[in-house]
Amino acid sequence: KEVKSLKEYFNKKVRILDIDNKEFKGYVTTYTPAIDSEEELEEISILDKRDNLIGFNEEEIKLIEVM
Repeated sequence: KEVKSLKEYFNKKVRILDIDNKEFKGYVTTYTPAIDSEEELEEISILDKRDNLIGFNEEEIKLIEVM
């Protein structure tokens, strides 16, 4: 599957569909490159409307799009 680097979504509002088909919307506040990640996967965190910080690694994301 064609996946852009998660870095391209940093500082953007996104909609994420995870591998369990749950939808999340929020602002990408952090980006961690794979080399700095414990699991050696790219990671991002989004801040949702209720100020919850939700983290994802690249394997947990089925779909991500800029809103």
